[in-house]
Amino acid sequence: MVEYQDDNLKMNIKNILIYFSILSLMLACKVDKEQTIDPVASLFSKTTVAAEKEYRFIDSISLKLDVFVPSKRLGESPWMAYTDGNKPTLLYFHGGGWKDGEKESRILEILPYVDKGWVVVTANYRLLKDASLPEIIGDCRTALEWVYEHANQFKMDTTKIFISGNSAGGHLALMSGLLKDDSFYGSDFSSKHKNNIAGIINWYGITDVPLFVKNWKNKQILTKDDMSLDTIYNYTSPINFIDGTIPPILTIHGSIDSVVSFKHAEILHQKLDENNMKNKLLKIDGKKHGNFNAEEMTYIYKEIWKFTDEVLAKQE
Repeated sequence: MVEYQDDNLKMNIKNILIYFSILSLMLACKVDKEQTIDPVASLFSKTTVAAEKEYRFIDSISLKLDVFVPSKRLGESPWMAYTDGNKPTLLYFHGGGWKDGEKESRILEILPYVDKGWVVVTANYRLLKDASLPEIIGDCRTALEWVYEHANQFKMDTTKIFISGNSAGGHLALMSGLLKDDSFYGSDFSSKHKNNIAGIINWYGITDVPLFVKNWKNKQILTKDDMSLDTIYNYTSPINFIDGTIPPILTIHGSIDSVVSFKHAEILHQKLDENNMKNKLLKIDGKKHGNFNAEEMTYIYKEIWKFTDEVLAKQE
């Protein structure tokens, strides 16, 4: 299918930041002297960014996402064409303690998937100043619903969808991939689609909400009504949704993380082991909240590809 993005001619500041983030990362890469393909030109020539797509309008707030699609440039109208065949797809949620952040903030972490030829979707969601934690989870499930409903348009393979995120985004990725009933969260996903997520890639995510907020002075910010905190904790902690039917989970977590303690990862993977579910925990020794160096990031992505390859191989 050929599609030309008219709004590419009117790129806003966020789109420009995305573009130059890609260029900056690729220019920083060391290229072997025998390498004949310029990595910057390569990525430019094989990817289209369909930016600022509204996936939900709620409480006067427009929630948007960006889609990175493997493409080829035609040199004439309609200028761009998506490459043939549906692709493995990553849906990514940013971190920020559910209070801060935006989809552009983690652009560098999704570039390896873009370079590998995946479709990548990065989504914003409401923050705690505008919504309760269950409602935020509902936003993320609605973003997942958008992915399913636009799969053909953007060449996404709905049998090969992975969900990922960092910190609070890791929590939202886990909840989005684990839920089977959306009625509590204000989303319609479960009434329309079977949750057929291929896997979850959790970067130092929150798995036990009461453990994470135990030192918060205003825990009531998690809820915007008279609902008890115990109810909120029960419905928003990923460790409460582990059973024998969930997708495989890979977690990356620093051993001395003081923001989201390593205990979150330990509790999650203990429950996964108890339920005999495929999982892997990458403990990055001596590291805090995502301060991984180049060698560690290289190792992490090798493990991610090993994980995704194993998951996808079982589908064949």
